Amino acid sequence: MSFRNNRFYYRLATEKDSTQILGIMESGSFAGNISVLYTRRPDPIRSLQREGDEAIILVMEDKEKNRIGAVGCCTLRNAYVNGEVKRTAYLSGLKVHPEYQRQMPGIPNAYRFLYEETKDRVDLYYTTILKENTAAQKLLEKKRKGMPEYRPVGEYTVYCFRAGRKHRNQTGRLKRGLSPKVEAFYRETLKEGDLAPASINIPGIRDEDFYVLQDSKGQILAACVLWNQQPEKQHIITGYQGAYRFLKFVPLHWLGYPNLPKENTPANYAAVTLLAVRDQNREWAEVLLGKVAEVATGYDFMMLGLFENHPLNSALQSMKTITYGSKLYTVHWTGEELSLGDRRIHLEVGLL
Repeated sequence: MSFRNNRFYYRLATEKDSTQILGIMESGSFAGNISVLYTRRPDPIRSLQREGDEAIILVMEDKEKNRIGAVGCCTLRNAYVNGEVKRTAYLSGLKVHPEYQRQMPGIPNAYRFLYEETKDRVDLYYTTILKENTAAQKLLEKKRKGMPEYRPVGEYTVYCFRAGRKHRNQTGRLKRGLSPKVEAFYRETLKEGDLAPASINIPGIRDEDFYVLQDSKGQILAACVLWNQQPEKQHIITGYQGAYRFLKFVPLHWLGYPNLPKENTPANYAAVTLLAVRDQNREWAEVLLGKVAEVATGYDFMMLGLFENHPLNSALQSMKTITYGSKLYTVHWTGEELSLGDRRIHLEVGLL
């Protein structure tokens, strides 16, 4: 389907749009104490498609200038909700080129386009907004005609911690690789968290990216994946403000923190993904993350995101980390879509 007026045309993106979409993504970074450009070089369409079973990518085309002025995405995935596998849709990447920010018409039409393209196969829509992006929060939290309802769920924190640091705790043994035993452990644990992926078969994650903590009898205590997304997804610091203007010159690794990335250079990081800990045991989580960080010598830092009701937040808060926050929302067009209950929420930072 499509929406038109005399000048602007909403349609699905095609491969030939990739260069223009990348240009829109890089047309401005988010400004805050740490200004970050979130981009997907070299091919944003392929990058988005690899983060779900299907990616519905919307573009707004200016027919007069024969160019794309805005982009948005709805990524469909199977995920656990209330212990059952449901079809979920993550709304992301809605960005307007600066030239069109004051003249883009019919934002409700853009949302309606995404909804009409997905409504027959989605049980739950959700999205996240950076905590510092208060303008977007105010805009979307207010009920407006023709716009979906954004219902705040809570806060999500991303922890960045140093890689390559020596870990002294000798509890358990760290093994690398995926096995049927590890797969069974994930089937047992992932269903306990809402929005957790229903499958560990995520494009870009290899068997050797799995790390498992075992006790002396071979029982799995905890597991995670170290996911290098840099070939397709980058975080580029474009500027520092406030105290960070001075901290960027400080060798923070001497204090156990990750050094701040150099400006205008993609951050050298890996996302800790599919973190699963038996009985949500804080000690086992700390040991696993410490041992994985020790062997992750090829990265400057690692990123792990946890929702506010996740019991392992206390483990990360005891570590030396640099953090940033987002707000999680469920998005409702009819009011009949699923909502999240009181269960632990398991959001993967690598899939946001």
